[in-house]
Amino acid sequence: MTRLVVIGGDAAGMSGASQARRMNPDLEIVVFERTGWVSYAACGVPYYVGGDVQELRKLQARTPEQFERMNIDVRLHHEVTAIDTSGRTVTVRTEAGTVEQHGFDLLLYATGARGFLAASIEGLDLDGVYQIRTLDDAQR
Repeated sequence: MTRLVVIGGDAAGMSGASQARRMNPDLEIVVFERTGWVSYAACGVPYYVGGDVQELRKLQARTPEQFERMNIDVRLHHEVTAIDTSGRTVTVRTEAGTVEQHGFDLLLYATGARGFLAASIEGLDLDGVYQIRTLDDAQR
């Protein structure tokens, strides 16, 4: 069976996994997401922080359980730490802290962006100043 590994469970990764499922019902799909959330509306984060949205789960388009029903294996709190393209494997640190190797036939790298803080902005080091990119960041 052909195996697709998706790195990143936000909008791009989960859209890719869903599209792959529609195109190939027999494809084995495994998604590794380092946070505790998949398929969420990042644009809604300011509304949660501002108190207009009370529950983070309301920002999720689909839950891991819904993806499981689509035969997409979602592994939360699993961080891919290395990719061996010639050996077709990824190295994954699990939530328990163990390190695993997983093979792939197809790979979708969809980790999104990394925030950038300009060092020249005064006050970045003050208490109560946070960088927010994920739902886990918003929750903290």
